Amino acid sequence: MSGGVLLVAVVALAVVLLVGLALAVLRLRRLRAAPDDTPDASGASDLPVHDPGPEGTRRDLRAVGSQRPGPPVSGVLPRDLAAPPGGLALLQLSSQFCAECRASRSVLTDVASEHPGVTVREVDVAVRPELVRLLGIRRTPTTLVVDPAGVELARTVGVPRRSDLLGLLAPLRRTG
Repeated sequence: MSGGVLLVAVVALAVVLLVGLALAVLRLRRLRAAPDDTPDASGASDLPVHDPGPEGTRRDLRAVGSQRPGPPVSGVLPRDLAAPPGGLALLQLSSQFCAECRASRSVLTDVASEHPGVTVREVDVAVRPELVRLLGIRRTPTTLVVDPAGVELARTVGVPRRSDLLGLLAPLRRTG
């Protein structure tokens, strides 16, 4: 009897492995057959922009996770993550299954909506893992205040309190 159970278990394992291999091969073929998504001369990409924010925040969020990294600017960050000229960016590094990231996004968009020149950008660390090492990210959400040169001016880990974020921005808005 135990010999029959062992045989069934081995056959089931083999079937699971073959199905997994077939799915991996199909995915690889689909990725290779995908159209070229390199940006054209204007810097635009054919990739759809996915806005992960809740309804009503589309004007505040600019999805950057699906874009290829831009060339570095004078700071540490790639150009696509730097703040717009004359402004500041609240750059949230988050992950897909991070419950605190949604709460943090809400606080950031609320603060940015009250301060002209402050934008919110969100990057999924699974899409841009090089940033985890480059910036020393240990936990999500981590929010960076970034200037137009791509320089990190301040950092907060976890869900920022609105008052703390306003206090952090106040001196930077006066000098920047």
